[in-house]
Amino acid sequence: MPPPALVPVLSFDNGQPISNISVGLDATILRGWRDSSECGTSDPKFPYFGFEIQISSWPASGNRILARYSGGKLKREALYQLKGRFFVDMTKEGGRSYLHIDEAVRFQGPGTIRSYRKPQFLLVGEVIQAFNSHLVMSWMTRDSYRRDMVYEQSAVLTLETRLKEEEKYENRMCCIEGRMDGLDQRRDWVCSGIKFC
Repeated sequence: MPPPALVPVLSFDNGQPISNISVGLDATILRGWRDSSECGTSDPKFPYFGFEIQISSWPASGNRILARYSGGKLKREALYQLKGRFFVDMTKEGGRSYLHIDEAVRFQGPGTIRSYRKPQFLLVGEVIQAFNSHLVMSWMTRDSYRRDMVYEQSAVLTLETRLKEEEKYENRMCCIEGRMDGLDQRRDWVCSGIKFC
C-alpha cells in the first residue's frame, strides 16, 4: 500500500469507471488510536490510525465521524484541513460511514481554533433518477482501506436549484459539486452544480 496521496475523482479499471466522493473539510481531532484490525495492519510501513473527528459546521447532534489515515498519528484537539474520500455505509443499520484521509494539513494558531466552513464534495456517478428537487446517484468505488475492494455506492442529493428537463439527466454519467450540511446523505448533501461527463 502506498503512502497517503490524493486520489483522482474518476479513474477506469478495465473500462469500468471508478469514482469516489472527494471531500475537502476542516475538522478537529477528538481522539485517535492505532487500528489493530486486519485491514489496518496489512502494510507495516503505513499502518492505519483511526480517529474520531468533529466537524464544527454540522449540527452538534451529528458532527462526529470516523476517519482513517495511514500517514501517522494526528494531534489531539488540533484543527486540520483534510482532503480525502468519503465512504457511505449502505447497510440497513448505517452508522459506519467514514472519511479516508488522503492529506492532512494542521492549522497553526494560538489556543483552540474552530472552523465553520462547510465540507465541499465532488463526485462522478450515474444519475439513476432525477427529480426537480433531488438526484439519486450510483457509482462504483475502490476502498484502499479494505484492500482495494471495489463495490457500489449510492446517495440521494438535494438540489440547490431545481432542475428543468430532469429526464435528460437520467442514466447519464454526471459530475456533481456540492456541500455537506450534515452526515445524512438523504437530507444534508446539497448539489450546487451538475455537468454531463
